[in-house]
Amino acid sequence: MNSILEWVDQGAPCKRAIAYYRHSAEDKQENSVPIQREHAQKFAQQHGIEIIHEEADEGKTGLLADRPGFIALFENWIENDAAPPFEYILVYSVSRWGRFQNQNEPAHYEFRCTMRKKRVIYIEDGFPKEDQLLIGSLQIALKRYMAAEFSRDLSNKVFHGCVKVSEQGYSAGGTPCYGMARELLDEHKQPIRFLQRGEHKEISNQRVRFVPLHDETTQAVHDIFTMFVQEDANFSSIAAMLNDRGIPSATGALWDRDKIVRILMNETYTGARIYNKTWNRLRQGKRDNPRQDWVICRDACTPIVSREVFDKAQEKLWFILGKWKQGRRAMKEARMLIFRGISDFFMKKGMTEDDLFFVCRDFPMVLSVSTEVQPSGKEWCFILPEELRNNNEHILGIGVVPERKNPIDRFFVIPAENFGIGGICTFAEAEECYARYAIATEKLEETILGLIRHEHDLSSLAAYT
Repeated sequence: MNSILEWVDQGAPCKRAIAYYRHSAEDKQENSVPIQREHAQKFAQQHGIEIIHEEADEGKTGLLADRPGFIALFENWIENDAAPPFEYILVYSVSRWGRFQNQNEPAHYEFRCTMRKKRVIYIEDGFPKEDQLLIGSLQIALKRYMAAEFSRDLSNKVFHGCVKVSEQGYSAGGTPCYGMARELLDEHKQPIRFLQRGEHKEISNQRVRFVPLHDETTQAVHDIFTMFVQEDANFSSIAAMLNDRGIPSATGALWDRDKIVRILMNETYTGARIYNKTWNRLRQGKRDNPRQDWVICRDACTPIVSREVFDKAQEKLWFILGKWKQGRRAMKEARMLIFRGISDFFMKKGMTEDDLFFVCRDFPMVLSVSTEVQPSGKEWCFILPEELRNNNEHILGIGVVPERKNPIDRFFVIPAENFGIGGICTFAEAEECYARYAIATEKLEETILGLIRHEHDLSSLAAYT
């Protein structure tokens, strides 16, 4: 392919075009692009068109516009004022342009071409007749729907095939969880070997299943359940034990509370094969599926822990964590809302991003889930990190409520000395200190600015406040 700078008008035919080709990995047609090229060249010759450049996406899904060739087509040619002049974009068929699930999306990209006085011509359909433009538009719209429907129909067939394979206890794709591996089985379902990352089965009637690795990672999983259920160890001590033994986590990083909890909540370690826990079909965004939609095959492989031990672990987790996950999510959202408000306030006043980074990094704020406790009403437990214990006289406390659109529930200004040596401050709505700590929402901006002024040099913030 030639670069833009190499193209110089040397008296070539007056009509020029860029050709675009695409085939997806699912097509399994390695000659698809050459075939599309032949059709494009024949079409161009018949209509006196010179193809001055080609863009191709091989093995790329048409569900998304995020394809290298498609992006280059727009950035380097269609919307590039420095590009050589041309009139047409030749595409073999509507489906090669894309199988977008939103019918407005393919039309949007065609409209961007039209705004630049470029016409998308589908070789299968040819040039639309001038007196049948409306009918031609309707035909193209129908073909866009058919292209999208093909992907939906194929997705449904693949999904039901994966469900059938998973019901039999075999893998329908995905990465094995920590302490387990993918084992390749022959057509008689006898083990062949472990598959490494990036390897796949070579014959369609072979199968893959998840099995324990029987190495130090598998032993680590067993030890986590044993310490938690039988020895009543907490998350921190389990993580410390694994770190002291030098056993890496799934990411290679040190063990922490979150990683321990994920191991303890993974039912796969009982020997079960679980499919359809999440939904991300047709690249329309990932979401968690309710448990009733999961496909679970028990006793699919040798368990690392017994079902009895796993169930006891879930009971303990239920009591220990409660709404821990929802609470963490709510605190994260509340923190983002506060920092977004601070950022918007100072950015409008001209603060640089570097200064804003230090303002947000050093801002003295702690969060706690608001817990209903009778008869004292709501209670809060704030934990002050070590890095915020110095140089701060007061701390902004935010009480949050999980599973609410705006998770922020209450605001407090707490003297730093009230956190004590352990960095913990707890109080209830019925206690006298509640009235001293609580602040009204309308006083929040003034309070935040006051805390920032104390933390940072007054002269450097004078221009912004």
